[in-house]
Amino acid sequence: MEWEKIAEKIRDLVLGEIKEEFRDFKASVTGELSGFRLAIESLNARMMAMESRQANVENELRDIRRSIDETNRRIDETNKRIDGLRVELKTEIMANTARIDETNKRIDVLFLEVAEIRGDLKKAISNKEILHDLIFRVERLETKVAA
Repeated sequence: MEWEKIAEKIRDLVLGEIKEEFRDFKASVTGELSGFRLAIESLNARMMAMESRQANVENELRDIRRSIDETNRRIDETNKRIDGLRVELKTEIMANTARIDETNKRIDVLFLEVAEIRGDLKKAISNKEILHDLIFRVERLETKVAA
């Protein structure tokens, strides 16, 4: 029986130390788990903040896309107006060119008429000078004959 008491004592001693070690181990694991919990909570908070920022960025991108679409729509409308104005401008230029061509034709006709009148005027002036010269000579002859 003494062996049983010794075995029981040894068992109590070994179990006591194992219990002590287990308590230390349990405390250590509990501390580490608390640290892990804090780290996970911190990571969760960061993830939530990142998700919030990501949502804000996505909203801003959506707004930018809408703005770009609106700007593109306005650019398309402006381009259509510019194309319409180009057509109008070409039409006006063609009409003005036709008017200028017509005016140039009239100027050419008037220039020819003025050139013809100038020729007639030169002829008339030449004839007038001849007539004056003839009148002068006739008057001299008359004065010579009368004298």
